Amino acid sequence: MGTIAGARSDSAREGPGPEAETAVLERELTEAVLAGAARSDVLHALRRATGRQVRLLSVEGAPLATTDGGEGVPAAVADGVLADGTAVVVDTLDGLRATALPVRAGTRVAGVLLTVGPGDPRVRALADAAVTALLIDTVRAGDGTAEASSQHAPAEVIAALRAGTVSPSVRAAAVGPGIDLQRQPAGAVLHYGGSRLRAWSTALTWLEHPVQQEGRTAWTVVPDERVLARLRNRLRLMTGDDCADLVVAASGSHPDSPVGMAGSFTEAERLLGLARAQRVPLLTFEGCGVVQALLPLPRARLEAYAEAHLGPIRHRPELMVTLRAWLAERGSRQSVSRQLHLHRNSVGYRVRQIKDLLGTDPLLPAASAELHLALAALDLLAADDRRLNGDDRRLHGDDEPESPRR
Repeated sequence: MGTIAGARSDSAREGPGPEAETAVLERELTEAVLAGAARSDVLHALRRATGRQVRLLSVEGAPLATTDGGEGVPAAVADGVLADGTAVVVDTLDGLRATALPVRAGTRVAGVLLTVGPGDPRVRALADAAVTALLIDTVRAGDGTAEASSQHAPAEVIAALRAGTVSPSVRAAAVGPGIDLQRQPAGAVLHYGGSRLRAWSTALTWLEHPVQQEGRTAWTVVPDERVLARLRNRLRLMTGDDCADLVVAASGSHPDSPVGMAGSFTEAERLLGLARAQRVPLLTFEGCGVVQALLPLPRARLEAYAEAHLGPIRHRPELMVTLRAWLAERGSRQSVSRQLHLHRNSVGYRVRQIKDLLGTDPLLPAASAELHLALAALDLLAADDRRLNGDDRRLHGDDEPESPRR
């Protein structure tokens, strides 16, 4: 069996920030459990990292494993923690104050994780870093797992939100897997571009978020960019791929009502195509800049806008790439020359052509804004083409199956 050692010192070496410390601990615990470490190893590593005693409880609140031999919580308290889906402060049966964190992934519930002591954001974050490892241990052991009953499975809830068919039963079922529709979550989509498809599918079942999977693509809902980034990082870790851009994630806007989630998912899918085309690992509605204004527009209007502002050079690749670089470098001929591996005089010649053909100076404020938006429209059209045409088969996982590992 594997063991876990030095979680606290390793975290300290990663960097001073709490996010770096949490990321190191999560990676260490997950890799150790995948290598065969037991849940007791996870708890003791978490105790070293937090300086707190740690207890894993069953869904009924009884201790499954502890670092101090302590008691659990009443069944009603454990049930409330699992139903709420977030960390809460509780009192244990042996009279101690503790932070309780649900350990669950979709309908699979591994129990409740306690860190004994007063509430502390850092301790809570480190405890959250152990959730994936404990879920993997539960799946591997095949015991202690409860299935939450519901009229709709978590994947069906996500599918209903994507389709905009949010019935009362869907609203009720969303509470089980921890979807809080009252807090206006965003639709999100993740895509895997690596070769370990079985690992990808397994990793999705270990997430604490409900997902709907179709081959290489998975849909879920997230409250903010931080959670989406954490999901992406966990999937990267669990698939075991070294390349940073094999897992790409995107999210849409936060609608005012659950019915609006369908539009949010559509935005997320278009942004995913854009992120993949531009090799950006994570793209959100809030972080996509002027593309926000373009996402609701139909294809014909995007085409018309791009043609109106870029038509004379749109089919001149050398001028298009020069325009992008010229705008990005704010007219620095030296920077563009270095970036495009061109002589400075060649850059100047191309820029003069661009000015003549477009009839404006790209660096003028009004022209620059219009050209940035037109280039973004072209990028969005190209991403849609890639998603819906040539890359559509691969997007939904219809390519060749993964080769068996040796």
